[in-house]
Amino acid sequence: LSFGGPYLGLFATRKELVRKMPGRLVGRTTDAEGRRGFVLTLNTREQHIRREKATSNICTNQGLMALRSAIYLAAMGPAGLRDAATRCVAASRAAAAALASIDGCAVDASRPFFREFVVKTPIPAADVVAACREEDVVPGLPLSRYFSERTHELLVAVTEINTPAEIDRLARAVRRAIGRAA
Repeated sequence: LSFGGPYLGLFATRKELVRKMPGRLVGRTTDAEGRRGFVLTLNTREQHIRREKATSNICTNQGLMALRSAIYLAAMGPAGLRDAATRCVAASRAAAAALASIDGCAVDASRPFFREFVVKTPIPAADVVAACREEDVVPGLPLSRYFSERTHELLVAVTEINTPAEIDRLARAVRRAIGRAA
């Protein structure tokens, strides 16, 4: 992830397991003047003094990513996060439908997906990617990169920032790539 750089994951746990979690937790606090603030909390000393026994390996960049995400989540608030998630789902469904409408392509809609889905292509997915790149479109990741037997499958990722125009451009580029190969 991130070319070996910092990243973060969000998950939930029960209160009694919090101290067993690796990494850092961001907590909300109030300063001496009553202003809301965010701090990195429950950072175990073993991460600094007994590295060989540490449950995680923390660096400043990871701490910055955790704090940054906490600020983003606080700024978005529950309504903003809900809106972003709703737009993400709508965009990914629109992209899946557009790609599934291309002759020879199929999307497995029997399983739920949020941002990413797999498109089965009639030609090798790597060829689709190469042809689309000529149009400055990155259609996704050919799964053969990691699974040699999955030559005709393309992992597509769509988020809330993808516009209907971008999704149409993606579908047109994939359609042309497949049409040229036929």
